[in-house]
Amino acid sequence: MKKLPFYLQIIAFCLLIFIWDYIFMNFRSLPVSVPVRLGWDEKPSFFVPRILIWLFAAVASFIYLLNFYLTKIINSLFLKMPKNNKKETRKAERTLSVFQLIVMLLLTVITYESVSIGLGENDALSPINNYLIVVLFLGVITMVAYSVRIAKRTGSQNLTH
Repeated sequence: MKKLPFYLQIIAFCLLIFIWDYIFMNFRSLPVSVPVRLGWDEKPSFFVPRILIWLFAAVASFIYLLNFYLTKIINSLFLKMPKNNKKETRKAERTLSVFQLIVMLLLTVITYESVSIGLGENDALSPINNYLIVVLFLGVITMVAYSVRIAKRTGSQNLTH
């Protein structure tokens, strides 16, 4: 269990490499314009020149590096977590690693499907994106509820002492 954040970061890094590799391998086959935004019906609604598909890889890299930084420096000003959770660095690192993996998985699926729609292999997104977004929101809601519970517990402990 101590190595779990390390393994999660390795998996997230492999997903990042997949994003770069998949775009690189398929870039020449893409049409002049590729979809980057999909409507509520999961059909492409906005197309851009294919060179901008590299923006997916750049955003994924930025998010990966930011999360990697935050998992290494738990007391960063960018990280808004309860102080009690920050004191337990293993728990905070595990939480951040799980969120990083979910976000990287979401970015990988979006990139993969956007390129495959551009290549004409698919005509719409699969529902896996919706499930990943729901999991991400549930994780954030759970973390907020846990933070409130910790804050109430420390507040009541401070009143008794």
